[in-house]
Amino acid sequence: MSNIRQVDFLNLAPYVRYVHEFEHKELYAAKVPPRIIYDYEMIFMIGGSGNYRINDRSFVLNAGDLCIIPPFVQNSFFVSQGQYCNYIAVHFDLVYMGHNYDFSPEDVYVNLDYQNMDSIPWEEELTHRPHVVLNEISFPDHMQPSDPIFIANTLKDLHAAFVSKQYGYHLRLRILLLQLLEAVVKDIATNDGVGKRHKYRETIAGAIQIMKNQYKDPPDYRQMASDFGLSLNYFRTLFKEATGKAPLEYLIQIRMDKAKELLTTTNYSVGEISVMVGYDNIHHFSKLFKKIEGISPKHYLESLTGRKGVSTTRNSTNST
Repeated sequence: MSNIRQVDFLNLAPYVRYVHEFEHKELYAAKVPPRIIYDYEMIFMIGGSGNYRINDRSFVLNAGDLCIIPPFVQNSFFVSQGQYCNYIAVHFDLVYMGHNYDFSPEDVYVNLDYQNMDSIPWEEELTHRPHVVLNEISFPDHMQPSDPIFIANTLKDLHAAFVSKQYGYHLRLRILLLQLLEAVVKDIATNDGVGKRHKYRETIAGAIQIMKNQYKDPPDYRQMASDFGLSLNYFRTLFKEATGKAPLEYLIQIRMDKAKELLTTTNYSVGEISVMVGYDNIHHFSKLFKKIEGISPKHYLESLTGRKGVSTTRNSTNST
């Protein structure tokens, strides 16, 4: 099986491989027998319904429902005789992996005699593709979007762009898919990035608020866990499940966000801001900032303001 790689929102750059619309209104049954796919598939039911099975879970996808099937997960689909079904589906990767890892959707997915096959054999060479996952959130296998009209219209635009293949269409496909993923993320996570379905979402939200209030002097996680009636290890596990980040990783992100705010709204030096967000060592702060943002704090400020020669110790306007 493939190796797992993680990607965050900052580095998310999806690649749309295939888009199609399916409509079934015939007097015979239709099916996709058990198979695995090698990229993500997002399916939105426009009308009617379809019967899905993902691993050992079966469910009915009704009009207005959305399904997201991840790579390397067994899945199947069935429409009964006389059952109406109309959906749009898009196959995509979370990042473009290059020519060596690309494949033809026509050969792998489309040009198969599904009706006369009991199962779809694995494409052995594709099982070694990297399995890229979002480290900040997990997609549910099916959900009811809060704005199904937006999802339907965006997918129709995506399908039209894929079919037309006008110059620059890959840009259009990426833009539209990012809009779809943004809508999904907003539906399944709070503004703090806590999964709305998570059993301990209120507990984790409370922990995040404490961290925001005490970002300079980090809280005692052991005491925090105890206050919530949890062991430290279980608290860390729940926090990671709900946010995609360990508590320390989340705290670092809070600090970096605060640092960016101070860099762009005040005249404090980089060194002063480093201390203000909890880092006495400016080099450690700069290293963390560059790891997350891709550039140093100094160059981040210069890129936004055009200011050159920004001091890392003390800004002249604060020298009095």
